[in-house]
Amino acid sequence: MSENKPNPYTPSDENTLSPDNRSPVVLNPNPAVKTYQRIYVILMFLMYAAIVVLVVAASFYKDAVARDLEVGPIEAMILLFILGIISAVLAIVFVVGLFWHRGLGGWIYNLILICIGLTSGCTWPITIPLMIFWIKHKDDIQHG
Repeated sequence: MSENKPNPYTPSDENTLSPDNRSPVVLNPNPAVKTYQRIYVILMFLMYAAIVVLVVAASFYKDAVARDLEVGPIEAMILLFILGIISAVLAIVFVVGLFWHRGLGGWIYNLILICIGLTSGCTWPITIPLMIFWIKHKDDIQHG
C-alpha cells in the first residue's frame, strides 16, 4: 500500500460543516394557504357583518321577534343587543386578520382566527385543512 493515497474515513476540509456553510433555506414567499386564509377571513367577516345587519333590521320588528322567541319585548331587545355586539366585535376582529398576516404576531393572530372557526362544526371542512397547512407553512408565512 502506498502512503500517498488519502484515507477515505478521515474528515477532509471540504466535507466538514461549519456554521457558515449551512444549507440555504428556501422559503416560498407566497404559499397557497395565505390565499385560502384570506378567503376564510373574508367569508367570516361577511357572515358576522350580515348578522349585525339582520339584528339591526330585527330590532325594528321587536314585537314579532318577541312573539317568535316567546319572550317579552324587552328581553328580545336585550338578546338582539348582545348578539349584535358580539357579531360586530367578531367582524372587526376578522377584518384585522385580513390585513395583519406577517411576522410571528400575524401568524398567531390568524391561527386564533382559525381556532374561532373551529368552534362551529359547520366550518370544520374549511378550518381543519386550513389549520393543518397554516401550521405546516409557518416559516413561509412569517418570513415570506
